[in-house]
Amino acid sequence: MTARTLNAPGLKRTWSSIFETGLGARIYPYLMVLPAVVIVLGVVVYPVISGVVSSFYDVTLRTLNNGTVTFVGLRNFQRVFADPVFVKASVNTLIWVVLNVVAQLGLGLGLALLLHRAMPGIGFFRSGILVPWVVPSVVAVLTWRWMYDPSVGIVNEMLLKLGIISDYHPWLGDTATSLYAVTVESIWKGTPFVMLLLLAALQLVPRSILEAASMDGASGWRKLWYVILPQIRVSFAIAAVLTFILTVNNFNAIWLMTEGGPLNSSEILFTLAYKYGFQRFDLGMASAVATMLFVGLVIATTLYLKLIQAREGD
Repeated sequence: MTARTLNAPGLKRTWSSIFETGLGARIYPYLMVLPAVVIVLGVVVYPVISGVVSSFYDVTLRTLNNGTVTFVGLRNFQRVFADPVFVKASVNTLIWVVLNVVAQLGLGLGLALLLHRAMPGIGFFRSGILVPWVVPSVVAVLTWRWMYDPSVGIVNEMLLKLGIISDYHPWLGDTATSLYAVTVESIWKGTPFVMLLLLAALQLVPRSILEAASMDGASGWRKLWYVILPQIRVSFAIAAVLTFILTVNNFNAIWLMTEGGPLNSSEILFTLAYKYGFQRFDLGMASAVATMLFVGLVIATTLYLKLIQAREGD
């Protein structure tokens, strides 16, 4: 068959007609999404399943090298629960998540309401607020680490001039302040994303509803609570869920600033799983912690979305 024959119009119509009717038309959409499905299965689904399975096996460098990986049931979970650092990391994770979610949602909503107003140069301010979010996480973390420096950091310098502190303080080196110091950086970087989601939702609120509320005497907090928040509750719920997930998985901030120290004062479950896997080379215990994090994320997200759906049905 010659090249001219292959390029004949009739043959082109024959191949294209396969996906126009019958079975070809039904499978055509699935063929289009097949590459994306394969990537998701290989990059997301398989690692999750592999991690869950590994949590029930004795997976270490020794057992992998000897080929003696054995099923140990719940022993990895028992060893994790027996580790006193796990208790500390669990409490820190709870504090870390609650502070980040509450602060980012509150500040994000406040900024969204402020930037929703029509004023000269509002586009410039909206763009400026997004700078922390678009800055690469490693750059942001290292910049804040320098700002927290106990000898030349700008944070100590500003607080000294304001009279809030009387001497330079090692914010990242003090067990009482290390977790909260990292939390400030996380809130600073994550708030613009929440603001962007809520600002987009506010712009979709019908102006007629706000005008009717004003005519009925609603203003300030009443308008916010009874009119604006019900209108953007879906976007608010999405922002809350995404903030929760991103905060739990925020490894860079804590690892690059404190590595979970000093004395595990800023240790969270994510960094603890990393230490189990890449410092102690106990992949079974690391998988056990990762599995608990995954299950916790799924349960918390599902409950929150169910609550939002139930309130929408009322």
